[in-house]
Amino acid sequence: MTDGQFTKGHLITLLISSAIGVGFGAGWWFFGASSVSSGSTPLIILGVVAVLGLAGWLVLTARRGAGLPAGGGREDSPFGKLYGIAVLLMLVGIFAGSRVLSAVFELPEAVPAWVLFVVGLHFLPFSKLFGSRRFLVLSALLCVVAVLSAVLAIAGWTAAWQLVPGFGGAVVLWATVVAGLLGTDRQGATSPAS
Repeated sequence: MTDGQFTKGHLITLLISSAIGVGFGAGWWFFGASSVSSGSTPLIILGVVAVLGLAGWLVLTARRGAGLPAGGGREDSPFGKLYGIAVLLMLVGIFAGSRVLSAVFELPEAVPAWVLFVVGLHFLPFSKLFGSRRFLVLSALLCVVAVLSAVLAIAGWTAAWQLVPGFGGAVVLWATVVAGLLGTDRQGATSPAS
């Protein structure tokens, strides 16, 4: 994504993928918070603060990138056919696996870990698609969190089925957004050319 000069097209791709990460991270965080039996209010407040902070950072990044050169238009966007296929396969995998876990194995509590695992797998082709190895790290970390959830739950901590994918998925997604934004800031890619 950042080969050559960083352009408005690159910035738009970064902002879209980061907004998706913030949104789905929020979904995972609030799922985790809703799974806490008591004292979830501080967790909810922390989640709101994190989402607002990241959203504000995205807005600032967009504003600072106003002076970037044009380029990376629609024809260069990674959000094309292969992206759509990866998302479709993810949805099919989530639905099919969830049905098998619930109906065949009678383990509906394992569905969040399965969903996080499949979401992690769907990021594998994004590394090539977006031109960033950050997606390989994201994929690996989400899969590790999902497996950790299963291991902890099988070992006896049944709350891990919800808490680990919830909070772990959010932290991994949000950390990836932060890494992308820091990388862009460090390169000076959002500073208008003088």
